[in-house]
Amino acid sequence: MTEFRRASGVVEQLERLVAELTSDASVSAGAAPSDEARAKFVEARGKIEELAPTAEKMRHKCEARAELDELREKLSTMLPGAPSAEGAMKAAEDLVEAGGEGSAVLAPLLKQALELEGFATYGAKMVEKVVDLLQRFDVARSQLEGQLAPKLAESVAAAGAAEGARRLEEQRLAVQRAAEEERKAREEERRAVVMLLAENEHRLREKGAREAAERQAREEDERQKQQALAAAQAEEEALLRAEQEGEAVLAASGPEAACVQALAAMLAAPVGRYRAAVEGLHGMLGGIAAEPQDMSFRLIRVANEDFQENLGRRPGVWLFIRGVGFVVETRDALPSGLIASLGLPGGAPTDRFLILKEPDMMTAYAEWSQWHERIKAVAGFLHDLERLAFQRTAHLGQHGADISTCTVLSAAEVLQRWEASG
Repeated sequence: MTEFRRASGVVEQLERLVAELTSDASVSAGAAPSDEARAKFVEARGKIEELAPTAEKMRHKCEARAELDELREKLSTMLPGAPSAEGAMKAAEDLVEAGGEGSAVLAPLLKQALELEGFATYGAKMVEKVVDLLQRFDVARSQLEGQLAPKLAESVAAAGAAEGARRLEEQRLAVQRAAEEERKAREEERRAVVMLLAENEHRLREKGAREAAERQAREEDERQKQQALAAAQAEEEALLRAEQEGEAVLAASGPEAACVQALAAMLAAPVGRYRAAVEGLHGMLGGIAAEPQDMSFRLIRVANEDFQENLGRRPGVWLFIRGVGFVVETRDALPSGLIASLGLPGGAPTDRFLILKEPDMMTAYAEWSQWHERIKAVAGFLHDLERLAFQRTAHLGQHGADISTCTVLSAAEVLQRWEASG
């Protein structure tokens, strides 16, 4: 059931209760309200408490829709050619991305509009329905608190006091019963001492059973450890196969085709992991683009658990990293002193690293410039992809983190943006 339907049902119940209380003779005549009237009053207040948080959230969504529409109109008037309000955000986004005239002024407005767009989930017709429902809720609440509460609140409070006295008496009787039960328990304990010798043999049998159960539990624990070890080995073998298959694709088709295949493969991941992987790749390539001489961005220890958790084990990521130019080297094949200069821990000579080699700027500037422009283009593409993934999936919330990314973002769209990035 949707949020609106649930709220509508509660409002209808509240209106019915208020109408019945208003027409109740025991309330309108000024006499002592009936038990039924008091019960309806308490129920009505309960409905208000139940609906208040939802009503407040619905008000915020309506306000967000109004703010979003106002921002769209404002963007429309600020853009060249005065596009429609519906197309203003896309036009503003294109202008800001291109860094055109006025982009510095438009950027904060566009950011605010994008944030509102993720929260303003109501359409125009739904806003009208919600506003009408909230008005009905406010009227019913006002009638209950303004007209009926002065007549009923004192009676309800008195009934509550009587109920409190009744509960106190129940508590007193409960304490009395507990004391009697405690006395009986002590007598039972005294009788139990006489039975200790007879129970000794039974306890020995229980001890043997426990030891057998503990032995079985240890064996089960060992079996689970072996299964976990086998699963870990299987995962390592699967990762190695994926690397080998990626290397085969890279060798057969070249870096560009490898990146294309990797981007399509990455969409098989759940939304949460996909967004984390794109964010991680953007951070890595963006850092290289900004500081190409900083080797800490261009050297990755393959066995690093953070790298494996966020990137290495994700489908397509290894192939993409190889496609953009990283090569695999063992520790002993790296330049002398590089590991120590970066403060990396020691390890075996066969430890593997991913390294992105930089052309010599001094002796081959044209080659270096082409390499750097390529890295910046890939970083820009990843930034655009990161934002697109957020826009497409932000409305899903935490419950959408396990949905497959390919259901909300198509490979054709991603590859079109990749080709456009140059």
